[in-house]
Amino acid sequence: MSYRAKFILLFYLVFSSAFSKNELLENYILKNISNFEHARFIYEDIMRFSSKYEIDPALVVSIIKVESSFNHNAISEKGAIGLMQLMPETAEELRIDPFNVSSNIEGGIRYFSKCLKQNNNDIALALASYNAGYGNVQKYESIPPFTETDNYISEVLKIYTGYFNKKYIFNPVSFEDNSFKFGE
Repeated sequence: MSYRAKFILLFYLVFSSAFSKNELLENYILKNISNFEHARFIYEDIMRFSSKYEIDPALVVSIIKVESSFNHNAISEKGAIGLMQLMPETAEELRIDPFNVSSNIEGGIRYFSKCLKQNNNDIALALASYNAGYGNVQKYESIPPFTETDNYISEVLKIYTGYFNKKYIFNPVSFEDNSFKFGE
């Protein structure tokens, strides 16, 4: 086998999984957003800010799907805004414009990164903090006993583990037995 052929084979073996993961994310976003240009813009922002804040982009996509179903104009009954459904107070604290798509994505990812750090990288507790507030997670020393929060965590993890085939490992350090961390 020639040097060139070996290089191409090595390149393919090393990078093929990365390309397929990105294609999976792109396809999922395109499946949920009919406008190709808009979908591409959102995909690029998710990839850029996920990398910047060291968050798995598949987890971000799962959060966005559950939060707003990729509707950048979404406003909840409680006043949460945009793709990442940021509360106005949170957006103000983050100093971002929640109505600007890029700003909303960056703010949501930055806020979720903060939730992960506050909860020892425990995804379930970070999702609970994102949904119900860190104060409630501290108050109950666990996932708060709110049906909305339980459903939210279940839906995000169902997409993340189902569609994106992500795995979790039990986290014995966290508050409860039902908590998870990133796994291999």
